[in-house]
Amino acid sequence: FPNSLRVALECWLSGIPRRIGYRGHCRSWLVNQIVRELRKPRPPEHHSLRFLRIANECGAETPKIELPNPNQRSNIKRPILIGLCPGAEYGPAKRWLPERFAEAAAKITALSSAQWILFGTKSDAAIGEQIATAIGDHCVNRIGQTTLDQLIEELRQCSLLLTNDTGTMHLAALLSVPVVAVFGSTEPRLTGPLGGSHTVLRHHVECSPCFLRECPIDFRCMKAATSDEVAGAVLSMLAR
Repeated sequence: FPNSLRVALECWLSGIPRRIGYRGHCRSWLVNQIVRELRKPRPPEHHSLRFLRIANECGAETPKIELPNPNQRSNIKRPILIGLCPGAEYGPAKRWLPERFAEAAAKITALSSAQWILFGTKSDAAIGEQIATAIGDHCVNRIGQTTLDQLIEELRQCSLLLTNDTGTMHLAALLSVPVVAVFGSTEPRLTGPLGGSHTVLRHHVECSPCFLRECPIDFRCMKAATSDEVAGAVLSMLAR
């Protein structure tokens, strides 16, 4: 699915006889069934639709997909548990500042009965410790400690997820957990959470989206997002 030379090369080296995908990133010689791009010009297309087109080329049935609706979740009263995912596997350009995550969490906790649970991989451990220490007793740090099944089960318990542009963001959207996502180097129209009840915070500076793993200048897109702005978005969503 990804437009990656490495992924196509891995498939070719594995001896997989039928390799289906788009031709980008100099990999057309590695893919023996090319999926055609839609004619340009056109508005940016969400990656999920591009992936469904590949599945269709494989012979799968791809009917119209019903988007998850967080408003249809059970409304049984429960404590406010907010998930927080401060990492991003792709690179630091997709990660909002850890100290601002902590500041936003503190502001939200002061105005609600929120409890926090941190999610992420082992590579996010240092960030997680910094944020967990700042939040204090209102936080459980599960970074690097969950299997995928455990992550799914624990996400289901959350009233909301505060996150960067991550795989966990998409998993929460699939589970109908409302999402507040901070975007920087990437484009929400391509990889934003699917569904209509999420909030994406993104400051479109002159160099965005750059799609780089690391910012070569001053990280202005992420620094423009303030802790007050993020806290306000989370509190507004909780009120709804």
